[in-house]
Amino acid sequence: MVYIKWAIILFVIWALWLIWFLYFSGRTPSRLLGEWVAQVLTVSNMAEEGFVSLSFDKRGTATVKDLTFMATDWYVYTREYRDVSPFEWIIRWVPYGQETSLIQSRAISRWTGGAVNLEIPEGCIKILWVDIGYSGSNERVKNLTCKKDDGKIISKEYREWFIDRFFEWYLEIKAK
Repeated sequence: MVYIKWAIILFVIWALWLIWFLYFSGRTPSRLLGEWVAQVLTVSNMAEEGFVSLSFDKRGTATVKDLTFMATDWYVYTREYRDVSPFEWIIRWVPYGQETSLIQSRAISRWTGGAVNLEIPEGCIKILWVDIGYSGSNERVKNLTCKKDDGKIISKEYREWFIDRFFEWYLEIKAK
């Protein structure tokens, strides 16, 4: 009888570990078991054909996924997915001239639960991709690349803090 109790306890521990491993371990289970256990990023308000870009960033032992998508409200959002985290970090990319958040950090959305508004460049007609990573000073930097109404493709850098809003950094991409 004692062996049955220990077998049940060990089975429950193993089942809980397996559930944790499959649900909270990001893409690792698919590396071992294949596509059928792939990590699923669920986006409740993504428009049909609304995918824009996905970028990956290593933080500690976890990989952070930044998914940029067109939502059903016609705004473009970038949502951060972290393994084993209940918090939502989100940026709403708003048209030029609309209200932008005072501080350009997703940390604000962690505290408030709402999106941080970042203004896209003037004349932007299509967001091509968003990449989020660290600068040399361990500051999170967002780079939005878009096509403008004059045909130029530009990338604009968004830094975290208030003073950085007054200094804009751009990169233009053109064919030779």
